[in-house]
Amino acid sequence: MKRILVLVVVALLCVGIVRITSYSKNQPAAVGNAVEAPATAASPLPRQPTGYGINLSYAAFWTRERAFMNLAAGGGWNAIRGGSWSELPSNRIDPDGTVLGLQAGESVALSLSRPPRSRHGDLAIRCRYEGQGTVSGVAMVAPKVQPGRLDFTWRQDIETAFFRIDATDPANPIRHIDCREADADPKLLFDPAFVDSIRPYRAIRFMDWMQANMNRAGDWTRRTRPGSTIQAGPQGVAVEHLVALANQAKVDPWFVMPWNADAIYMENFARYVHDHLDPARTAYVEVGNEVWNLDFPAGKQALAEGQRLKLGATPDEARMRRYAQRSVEGFRIWERVFADAPKRIVRILSGQNAWIDPFMMALTYKDTAAHVDALSSAVYFGQTLFAEPPADTRDLTPLFPPLNASIASTFEAARRYKAAADARGLRYIAYEGGQHSSYSGPDKTLIPRFNRDPRMGEAYRLFLRGWDREFGDLLMLYHSTSPIGSSIHFGLAEYSGQPLAETPKRKAVLDMIAASRK
Repeated sequence: MKRILVLVVVALLCVGIVRITSYSKNQPAAVGNAVEAPATAASPLPRQPTGYGINLSYAAFWTRERAFMNLAAGGGWNAIRGGSWSELPSNRIDPDGTVLGLQAGESVALSLSRPPRSRHGDLAIRCRYEGQGTVSGVAMVAPKVQPGRLDFTWRQDIETAFFRIDATDPANPIRHIDCREADADPKLLFDPAFVDSIRPYRAIRFMDWMQANMNRAGDWTRRTRPGSTIQAGPQGVAVEHLVALANQAKVDPWFVMPWNADAIYMENFARYVHDHLDPARTAYVEVGNEVWNLDFPAGKQALAEGQRLKLGATPDEARMRRYAQRSVEGFRIWERVFADAPKRIVRILSGQNAWIDPFMMALTYKDTAAHVDALSSAVYFGQTLFAEPPADTRDLTPLFPPLNASIASTFEAARRYKAAADARGLRYIAYEGGQHSSYSGPDKTLIPRFNRDPRMGEAYRLFLRGWDREFGDLLMLYHSTSPIGSSIHFGLAEYSGQPLAETPKRKAVLDMIAASRK
């Protein structure tokens, strides 16, 4: 059983890592990359103060980032039959994350996020729940069950523990599962350490928390509710929690609205933000994530919709005009909701940094630019560093000069976006950024060593200083936390509570933020 558990956990973590690293930001460069000037050019905005933000990782347990006090919030249900584990079909789980019933010979197990304190010693955990049934645990030490409660020890060497249900009453099922440290405040929503970790940033982007890339959200009746046990499902984290986190951490939220969000969803979401977000905060809003990227379902859908609507003479034109159309549809709703305070929202149109031509097809379509406040691209560097994997990977020294040199070409492409923004009196900001070096060679230690090397921190300092010097305004780094893989790594940290001295990228970012505030 122990071997099976290890294999299950490894498989789940691998799935999570693949979700983070299975796509590339690179696209073939187009010839020209011309920036079309508007018929009547506006005056460029004054230089905006430099600010650094962060894209939050998925709210799922496999990112190893503990955000919610409830360790079950980042989990997912697995079916167990005869020692075999598989993901439980979503039609057997209600919107609150409750398993509706079990089949003959079946148990289900809910993965729990690891509490950071367990890395330093065995930790007492208490799970509370409602309903009738039989519960137990997987990878739990000394579990003790009594009605409505399960106590266990999270042993220091356990990465993932599971809340297991062996029987549940369909009329009164096991539900509202809440697991946290036995000495924790049962009313706390977020881990205070997590809130502290994002408080230094100016803004947080909720692209992964809102599951923008899954392209399955957008129906208000099926949305994740604040009382849902699981907040890491395909509908994304509840809007109530997104706003609560921004308010508590005192940072600006950046919402990535689902591509399929209908008018009701968009209106209700915008209305909640309007009514509950701290008035001192600014809400950044974009529709869909990287619609230019055909690796994502929304990009494929936009292409199909644009061609069906005959929006362009070429596939790129049809797709990007459809992107403009959907964005303006969404922005009009936000404009109406925030009519009393239009400066509280920033409407964003985004494109691929190295290939601005398709983006211009969206920006110049009809009156799109009149409904946009900021243009945005992803400023990644180092994409081609391992295009030809080095034969000798023992010495990392030769890698850092070309990594640092690649920053210049990234900024050269970004200047085209800045020029397009300046010509229209708009802001230019970066929705993502950081190193993007992917490796496909045999050395499984290269990417871990490369990202943990202190010289990676120096590369980030060079990158951030360059952004401040050339652009200013908001740079959203990608992303906060994830386990390190053998092919690529974006996270500034590898797990919640990791010592700052072990995270050269994160330390460099925090140092730059501190220096900018002096």
